[in-house]
Amino acid sequence: MAGRIRRIVFTGDVLRPGENGFRPGQTENILWFHRLVRAQAAAASRLEVPVVTWGRGIDTPGLYGMWGAEKSWRGWARLFDAGFAPEGVVAAMERAFGDSVVIGFELAESMKRVLSLLGIPFIDFGVHPLRFLDDVFFAVQTNDAAVFEAMLPDHAEDGAFYGAAGLLAATALKARPELRLGAETLIIGQTRVDRSLVRGGRVVDLSDFAPALRAAVGNGGAAFKPHPYAHTDFGALAAGFSLRALRVTHENVYALLAAAELRRVVGVSSSVLLEARYFGVESVLLHESPFDIPDRRAEAVPGQHLSVMEAWGAADFWRRILAPLLPVTRMDGQGFRRAPNALRTSLRNFWGYNELTTDFQARLAR
Repeated sequence: MAGRIRRIVFTGDVLRPGENGFRPGQTENILWFHRLVRAQAAAASRLEVPVVTWGRGIDTPGLYGMWGAEKSWRGWARLFDAGFAPEGVVAAMERAFGDSVVIGFELAESMKRVLSLLGIPFIDFGVHPLRFLDDVFFAVQTNDAAVFEAMLPDHAEDGAFYGAAGLLAATALKARPELRLGAETLIIGQTRVDRSLVRGGRVVDLSDFAPALRAAVGNGGAAFKPHPYAHTDFGALAAGFSLRALRVTHENVYALLAAAELRRVVGVSSSVLLEARYFGVESVLLHESPFDIPDRRAEAVPGQHLSVMEAWGAADFWRRILAPLLPVTRMDGQGFRRAPNALRTSLRNFWGYNELTTDFQARLAR
């Protein structure tokens, strides 16, 4: 079990390889998050803030060997949500994290379970599924109830998001007034490999939910929006839809959510399915979202994800959430205010938001 906390260790899904070989798939993102907030965590605690990534502080190939898993993204899918870990894996995790608070960036579910088994507190950050505000922000989960309570005042409630959705929908109508979807239902595609697609030790797509998909679409036909980074049918054809029946669209997803005729979106686990409600559109999730986010603070229970919009950038935030676990330094009252699109730009990932905002402005200026 965890003893006295001596370090704050940053890590993430150290098990995940890339799609095209058994090489680190998340190291860049882990290092990005470490660099983003390591100074604040150090100022709050005066502890070391090292980082553990694939091959740096932990032997990822060795973990696969102990689990007896194929060294590929298929093997990762088996390990990501595993309910069992060999004794050697548990011992390796304890060596890597045993005297620390773990600050994660999108930890594997199996890692969270092992850390909890060992009594090691974690605070796991992920990019929030609502990506239509003036910047992206974080969904944060912890296995420590006291940390959860300390972070709860920073949780943005459900009502905070409708204004941004309305503004973007209005912008979409101005940008694309002629847009016609030609269907009341939109099927959402995703990338081939994603943490939200792991189910029963494998990565799923639309074909795994064919009866439910056909029931959700009904007899009215549907439009299909491929993921912008994966130009495939995402299993729609194998689910029984013909190319003739699907109206393929590459329009901006927020412009589609604002389309007058759209009534519902259907998909496996895309973040678009969580965003749809704020645009007044019904959503049908065929699998489940990796996020469990309470609408209101009064309804929140430990273990859920909290929506932290800006507080993460201030050292006082880290003082408050670390205080239940270790001695912290004195509050300094210094806040942090990031510029619009700051995290999007830093991550080099805009999730379609820029197409209706900054890119549209640039086209008008020409």
